[in-house]
Amino acid sequence: MKLAIGDVVRDHSDMALGTVVGVADHIDGKLVAFYVSGNAVRLSGSDGLDVVARYARPATKVRRVLTRITFVIALLAAFISGHSVQELGADWRLTLVASLGGYMAVAIAHYWGGRLASPRRFRV
Repeated sequence: MKLAIGDVVRDHSDMALGTVVGVADHIDGKLVAFYVSGNAVRLSGSDGLDVVARYARPATKVRRVLTRITFVIALLAAFISGHSVQELGADWRLTLVASLGGYMAVAIAHYWGGRLASPRRFRV
């Protein structure tokens, strides 16, 4: 099971909900530490937990602006690639595929950049 700090988990023993705060090493293996109501910290093995919700940070202003800039660049790449292919005398289908390829090249680069910069999950 992969967990990140801030994920919401449910304990199988009494169905208590809690927020993951870390991992503790123990003689029996790794135990997940999580907050439950009343600011109490519990330890439980990963086999006794269910993930209820994943923590996702809200997008910052910088990330939103970068996403919009990437979208504009992707549209520009689609236009340039489609226009170049059309000037070479290609059919409309090839022009469409070239435009889609130009757009997707930028969109995939943006996606993988976001994946590499995202918070990491740890295996428990």
